[in-house]
Amino acid sequence: MNVLLTGCRSYTALDLARRFRDSGWNVFAADSVKFPVCRGSRAVKEFFHVPSPREGCREFIAALAAIIRSAGIDLLLPTSEEIFYIAHGREELSRCCRVFCDDFEVLNSLHNKWAFSGLTEGMSARTPETKLLTSAAQLKELGDPSAFAFKPVYSRFASEALLAPSRLPEGFAPSPDRPWIAQRYIRGLELCSYHLAVDGEIVAYGSYEPSYRLGQASGYYFKPVHREKIDRFAAELVRKLDFTGHVAFDYIEEKDGTLHVLECNPRATSGLHLACTAGLMKPFGAGGERLSEVTGGKLSAGGRTPLAAIRISSGNPGSSGPQRNARNPVPAEAPPMIGYAMLANPFYHGFNPSGVGRWFNDFRHGRDVLFSRQDPWVPLLHTRSLAETALDSLCRRIPFKDAATADIEWDGEALN
Repeated sequence: MNVLLTGCRSYTALDLARRFRDSGWNVFAADSVKFPVCRGSRAVKEFFHVPSPREGCREFIAALAAIIRSAGIDLLLPTSEEIFYIAHGREELSRCCRVFCDDFEVLNSLHNKWAFSGLTEGMSARTPETKLLTSAAQLKELGDPSAFAFKPVYSRFASEALLAPSRLPEGFAPSPDRPWIAQRYIRGLELCSYHLAVDGEIVAYGSYEPSYRLGQASGYYFKPVHREKIDRFAAELVRKLDFTGHVAFDYIEEKDGTLHVLECNPRATSGLHLACTAGLMKPFGAGGERLSEVTGGKLSAGGRTPLAAIRISSGNPGSSGPQRNARNPVPAEAPPMIGYAMLANPFYHGFNPSGVGRWFNDFRHGRDVLFSRQDPWVPLLHTRSLAETALDSLCRRIPFKDAATADIEWDGEALN
């Protein structure tokens, strides 16, 4: 069986590629950058460079369709924000192979921070008080800005977020064309979770604390945690939406244990590194077998027809680590980390022996998501990816973290 992974610049895509390869699949990869991290992996049989979906959605979909036909792809699995463009073109792509993602409208309701806040009403974890801002006049009604976190309705990696600012920047003016939200700012422990769902049921998950991070943006050391409240909330939401695909959440946990869900990312995130392989592969079957059909599921062309997924069973999914029970494996004990990011900042906890000792202990116990004995050249070849992103950052005059996804982001623009 042949799988095509898109968004293969991400470390989660690399992880998936290796797991699919180890499960007997032929792995193909596609991205609109020339040197994504997956291109240096032995797990990938062939890489395809495709047009940027943000710059040309139709050209992107047409390129994927051509690859699917020429390579004999059985399953298309998006992993990053290109998923919105794939969902938009899902009807066309599903004539060529099975596409593992939910409806575009459902994905938008999760990606849009204002719409998502409404989805959590009446659930076991809710977003803090959230207000939609579409004009500068509404800012006066809020009162003290330090009581809120301000975020664009469409954003990622805490991009542009203003967390409890003492004053708002000069010229800050939300508009109907670019709305923001003001969300009650709550102090506490930041937690994250990732889930893979099929027809409203979670089959794999991973929850973590981002112990090390780049400012207020992405983490690079993922300390495994478990919270029953996270499990319960995620199960409620995917059941409510009858959701299929990747879904991830960011939370704040107060000192008294109260859990607030802040936002949702309907794509693969770093919690995937903590999910057991058997759970991740369960919806897709063994690589040498035809994908099983289920009744009443979702196919990626209009209508409600069988999905390319196997029926969820209650048997032991298997895992290399300890398990809480057969359905919910305990996350791996060794925290996944981005090794080079850890090495770049041994003074994260301060310029003192105690801080460096804490960093060294964490580094020693972590496992690098890039390095694998079966895939030893990935960290070295990944320097091409970093150089490509750095060059793009300079050319576009945008921060490095924004350049990493600028060509695949979707911020609510109309798609033809």
